[in-house]
Amino acid sequence: MSRTPKSVDADVSPCPIRSIFSRKKGRPSNAMAGDVEERILDAATAMFLQHGFGGASLERIAEAAGAGKATLYSRYSGKEALFSEVVKRNCERSLQLVYDAPQSAELPQRLVAVTQTLVTRLLSDEVIALIRMVVADAPRFPSLAKLTSDAGRSRAVEAVATMIAEHSGRSLDARTRAANKRHAHVLATQLLDAIVSPMLMRGLMGEDLDEIRGDIRSHVKQTVALFVAADALHAFLVAVGTVVTHRPPHRSVRAELLHTAPTKGVDVKPLRRMRVKYFARGQVFADHTTEP
Repeated sequence: MSRTPKSVDADVSPCPIRSIFSRKKGRPSNAMAGDVEERILDAATAMFLQHGFGGASLERIAEAAGAGKATLYSRYSGKEALFSEVVKRNCERSLQLVYDAPQSAELPQRLVAVTQTLVTRLLSDEVIALIRMVVADAPRFPSLAKLTSDAGRSRAVEAVATMIAEHSGRSLDARTRAANKRHAHVLATQLLDAIVSPMLMRGLMGEDLDEIRGDIRSHVKQTVALFVAADALHAFLVAVGTVVTHRPPHRSVRAELLHTAPTKGVDVKPLRRMRVKYFARGQVFADHTTEP
């Protein structure tokens, strides 16, 4: 039995496929442009990891991303610029985790939360693979190492230094804040190097990443506790003028610092006698041995 075809009403919406191809030409929307950017960076990351910096080509990256060569070349001046964006994106993701870390009124606790988050991200499979690629290609492309350091390590130090400076400089005048920021940068560099370098070296040398990740929390807490036990944080406050003293802190002050630090389960007895340098506005003011 033949059926009479149904009539098509005039108010029925047009075919979605037809509507796609009937869009007006012009510049893509911000959302579409962002999607293209993400596809290019995803494809570039995979290509760099698979073929190394020397073996990856912009043409193959554009093809893998489903983007035209003109689209890629309009965004990046060359392969180094594209690799720089890959590193920056990884760094931005890490720093976003830092900004989202729980806030604490005490500086030691904030340092633990922030540096633990940074190291966890750094020890991801993708980041470790990228760093290994940079090390492997460094003899042929020496600029990659500096590029990675500028885009990654330097920005992480700056983020932690800013946090330290803001925490200690709330009541400082503008002139003292400048010195505060310089001292904070030094402290952030020393702290991150002490925390990150051993864990990163273990990862690059082939130790099981899951095992290393299991050690992150205790390693971070012990390192921050070491800085506190050495009165490094107090010395920083002396240096920027938040604490006005040219003498070692009283035992009660030291005890308070140790109390606020995450020292549970950490033996600080060996740290009770050590040489400690106090910095007053950039100069070594005293060098003494703390007493138990």
